[in-house]
Amino acid sequence: MNDSELLMLKKNFSACSERLGSLIFSMEKMAYLFPLSLDKLGDITDEQKESIDAYVFRYTQCLSMMQDHIFKGIAIAEQEDLSDKSNRDKSLLMEKFGAIESADSFGSATVLRNKFAHVYPEESKAQLEKLNLLPGKSEFVVDAFNHLVFYAVKKGLIEEDIFSRSFVNK
Repeated sequence: MNDSELLMLKKNFSACSERLGSLIFSMEKMAYLFPLSLDKLGDITDEQKESIDAYVFRYTQCLSMMQDHIFKGIAIAEQEDLSDKSNRDKSLLMEKFGAIESADSFGSATVLRNKFAHVYPEESKAQLEKLNLLPGKSEFVVDAFNHLVFYAVKKGLIEEDIFSRSFVNK
């Protein structure tokens, strides 16, 4: 891994860390609404809708940053080529390295991310089911990021002091 690739990995960790802070903010702010019911969903205010949208966006953004940027940097450090690998293969490789605990769990979180991309107003019940998975999957995203940080620190890819704010047990 050359210096510019290492610098890019550090920047990606830092950017994802910032996004994760925003995700945690949304998790805490919106916790009172969950679990949602059809009645609650029908009664939410415009402000709450916007907050839920921000929550979903932050969730999807954190997962994408990990999958598209941090995984790539770790693969480069491990001298692996990801160019011909599917996202599932990338997750399996990260699990093999020990960078994430479970490719299956990461895949499950990305399936939810992908489902949020398809919203159909007439399917309120399906949307409700997806939204009710958000708090638990968001906890997973926080844990997965922490695991990536611990892995990268252990490998000497990033310095521990970059992440002075720990997300553990949030």
